[in-house]
Amino acid sequence: MKVRYCMTACAAAAALLVAGILSAKEESVKEDARKAGRAVGSAAREVWQGAKKAGKEVGQEAKKAGQAVGGAAKEGAREFKRAFKGEK
Repeated sequence: MKVRYCMTACAAAAALLVAGILSAKEESVKEDARKAGRAVGSAAREVWQGAKKAGKEVGQEAKKAGQAVGGAAKEGAREFKRAFKGEK
């Protein structure tokens, strides 16, 4: 999915660059390249922020699952310890 967004952003930037060059009478090619670069940069930033948000959500859920497993293991260890104390 990330690759698709990057490809879309690059295509959009290329389209802006081509359209800008064709319609540029007073602006230079350098300025059009800057505009295209900004468009690609902002699209890449949006993709990065989306990936960052998804990563945070995955991390939070993994933390919750780890805490649940850890709590269950701790309780199991307590029961095991109690069982052996009762046998002595």
